[in-house]
Amino acid sequence: MKLAALFLASALLLPAARAFAQSQPLAFVAPAADLQELTGCYPAAQAATPAKGSVTYFGVVNTHDATHEQFARLRQVLTTSQATVILYEKPDMGVDSTEAATIAHLGESGYVRFLAQQRGIRAERFDDKVAEYDYLRTRVEPAQLKLYYLLRASERLHQNTGASKKVLVAAMQQLLRNSASFAPGTEQVIRTMREFEEAYQQFCPASGAWWQRAGATAHPAEAFMQTIDDSLRAFRAERLAQQVTEKVRAGERVLVVLDRSHLPASPTYVAIMPASH
Repeated sequence: MKLAALFLASALLLPAARAFAQSQPLAFVAPAADLQELTGCYPAAQAATPAKGSVTYFGVVNTHDATHEQFARLRQVLTTSQATVILYEKPDMGVDSTEAATIAHLGESGYVRFLAQQRGIRAERFDDKVAEYDYLRTRVEPAQLKLYYLLRASERLHQNTGASKKVLVAAMQQLLRNSASFAPGTEQVIRTMREFEEAYQQFCPASGAWWQRAGATAHPAEAFMQTIDDSLRAFRAERLAQQVTEKVRAGERVLVVLDRSHLPASPTYVAIMPASH
């Protein structure tokens, strides 16, 4: 994949929160009828219409390693939950010819689609990056919004490829030239590398060099990024809760597979139980 395409893809697909470095996935299991019987669960919100179905949340880490134990556990959770529909993150890029090849080329979201096809279960994408961006545009001023996406894309590229400073700078130049494709409405701000550096110094005055941010813990001075992250989490959680609630009330047994850093804290109909090691 060409550098510009890779960087643009990173910008469009980047998560709102930093990826978890932990290797163990979590399964959140919640049969609606048994919520009060589960030890240590969060109480379910009371619904106007009693739930007929159930929902299981399974948190994954981003990996293309087919030997990672989360894939075996995902198969087990799919069987246990008896899911009739799977909700997943990231674009639908199909599946490959085998289980291992699908994981190697398409990661955990590809494997979800592979399992769904194999078992005759519906698989639906629940996140919407365009809707998320439109939501943020109404709440974040253009310079901060654009800087947020530029920095998150830089972090994502470095995490995925280990790109050097030289590559990151070249990629940033490409991204700035193509900003209308991923950050429409911000074309009049942060147009050049000089303006990017100035904006970074303005909004991240106590942080180190921007190309060294990848993998680092967020600096307190970058409060604007944390605020945007929090807004996105709330927006995503509300949209997901609506989708899950509709399906559960319709009698569906829902399996939600998502980045473990995106797991909802206390969603409707959900009890939270750490998976056994």
